[in-house]
Amino acid sequence: MKAIKGLAGGGGSGAATTIVSTTGATTTTIDTVPVPTDSGLLIQAKVVGIKDDFAMKGGFKVIGMFANNTGTVTRQGFVGNVFAQTEAGWIVTLVISGTNVLIRVKGAAATNISWKCQRTSVGV
Repeated sequence: MKAIKGLAGGGGSGAATTIVSTTGATTTTIDTVPVPTDSGLLIQAKVVGIKDDFAMKGGFKVIGMFANNTGTVTRQGFVGNVFAQTEAGWIVTLVISGTNVLIRVKGAAATNISWKCQRTSVGV
């Protein structure tokens, strides 16, 4: 994962633009979002992927609400794919890992994909 630009805010709020490449159907973390203790955090990720020969492309918008109650992060409700215009097998997910939420991308077998993620988070 390579961070291009970030903007920090209070209570977990902020923004970042990150890029990563995948080879095959490998799940890869494109961004890691810490959820501060005793807070709630709304995460929105807009992700674009394009195959190395430009023959395939995909776009995603994923939103999820998470809470950290004394060090334990839980999802609040469901994580929604608001928009997904994609190739077969391409996936973007929000996954809890410790006190972080990982934004993860997965391509398809025998496919090299460049991914870019613009993430915003708002927390209290």
